[in-house]
Amino acid sequence: MSIRVDDIRKTFGAFTALDDISLNVPHGELVGLLGPSGSGKTTLLRIIAGLEKPDHGQVFFQDRDVTTLDVRRRKVGFVFQQYALFRHLTVADNVAFGLRMLPRGERPGRDRIRARVRELLELVQMDTMAGRYPAQLSGGQKQRVALARALALEPEVLLLDEPFGALDAKVRKELRRWLRHLHEQISVTSIFVTHDQEEAMEVSDQVVVMSQGHIEQIGTPLQVYEQPASRFVFDFLGHINALEGHYDGQTWRAGEAFLRLDTEGACPDGALTLYLRPHEAALSKSPSEVARLPVTLAGRSVFGGTVTVELEPAEWGEGMLEVELDRDSWRQLDAQRDDTLYILPRLLQTVTCDGELGPRVRPA
Repeated sequence: MSIRVDDIRKTFGAFTALDDISLNVPHGELVGLLGPSGSGKTTLLRIIAGLEKPDHGQVFFQDRDVTTLDVRRRKVGFVFQQYALFRHLTVADNVAFGLRMLPRGERPGRDRIRARVRELLELVQMDTMAGRYPAQLSGGQKQRVALARALALEPEVLLLDEPFGALDAKVRKELRRWLRHLHEQISVTSIFVTHDQEEAMEVSDQVVVMSQGHIEQIGTPLQVYEQPASRFVFDFLGHINALEGHYDGQTWRAGEAFLRLDTEGACPDGALTLYLRPHEAALSKSPSEVARLPVTLAGRSVFGGTVTVELEPAEWGEGMLEVELDRDSWRQLDAQRDDTLYILPRLLQTVTCDGELGPRVRPA
């Protein structure tokens, strides 16, 4: 079941939540709506579900216009962030609830309902907990039950609103992998909302980056990360260091700092900001012939095999910079707090004085 939204507009009073949004979701794909709070992603999800009505535009499931169709007739499974399980019902009864509420002519028999519940609980790896109550479950287990309940009515579309937002980081990571694997098994067209970049990049077939009621970019996780369509997308997808200076056609300068760039004439002279991702640079105790970006070591943090080094520009920039090194590189650097080091960029994103993205460049 493919999903298409055409020119969707939605306002709440004077606030425009969605401004003429159009989107195509192919059959069987898992698409992530990614953006900060207020970007319109949850409003778009609720309009697709039928929980909100657009002021303008249409929603299609396959080639069927469902814009005015009641939510109960859209065959949509919806998973909320807060689970919304019935506290007085067991796990099995929560999953069976929607089936038992169907009109008499559509309702399966008791044996078929029991079989369907058993099948779904096995699918979400909760079959050993069918008799427990929600209060006896962890957050991750509750979310699996909520997903099984959403799948019970065999929806043609599965919508998830911040499905892992209420869980701790370790459980979220485990459930992300599990959801990706589950989606490959059930192959139902799915859309989920998240503000977590890592979550969207790990789970999605396609990522839709949203901002202020607009779609900034649609693409695979690799495409939106390596080929951002706008400054907002580059800013939003992970931490960046913004280096402000001037470019003369060969060399970028900021105070005593300089960086010779291989732009092949693609960057205009004048004010030029360079975006540097923390993992796209190295550190040295001496500058190179093409890069002199002195910094003072202010601190470092270690997580797994990555060392994040906090650096203060030495009189040529403002704010704190970050560079990520592997542990071996950090040990070889043998640096102490307040030491002077030099950033050696490998790849940078240029941003022109009018705020537009320029080419990605390397040191000359």
